[in-house]
Amino acid sequence: MAETADTPAAPPSDPLTERALDVLRTAHPEAVVASELGGRHPWIQVRVEDLRAACRLLRDHDELRMDCCHLISGVDWPEAGEGGEIEVVYHLCSFQILPDDAYRKRAEKNDPWVALKVRVPREKPEVPTVLDIWTGADWHERETWDLVGVRFTGRRELRRILLPDDWPGHPLRKDWEYPASYHGVPIIPPEGL
Repeated sequence: MAETADTPAAPPSDPLTERALDVLRTAHPEAVVASELGGRHPWIQVRVEDLRAACRLLRDHDELRMDCCHLISGVDWPEAGEGGEIEVVYHLCSFQILPDDAYRKRAEKNDPWVALKVRVPREKPEVPTVLDIWTGADWHERETWDLVGVRFTGRRELRRILLPDDWPGHPLRKDWEYPASYHGVPIIPPEGL
């Protein structure tokens, strides 16, 4: 399709995400489900059963060295698929390999991150832990369990980190209902009474 005045140019690909995608497709061609390489928030989605292998590869690959799992977050998609899906997003970065000025000038997002995603059924949101790959993932997995209800399998203990152990449900689920009280204490929702 020819570019016209009405058709905006496609955003340039993020070179780091593009390289990570090439590395993943070469080593695990069946693992990659989808990707978005342009714009401010490029990402790569892999199958949940390939998550750990993909994480190890991105961490250990000589050109990438994603040695830090900076953030894990969960997104509730109740309308997706059959019965809804939960998306878990891993923001990975390297402290060993820092971007140069040329990268910062040509990359729209201007930071050296790779966003890796998996999707799981909402009714059984289970994702294998990456705690043994990045020890810093501990609190992130606990927060994602606490707020979205993703159970990270293969780890010793998974307990709440922000809310009390007996808090009802997971507040970032789109169908979560604000409790009227907690242990007999009335709770005023953020929007008021």
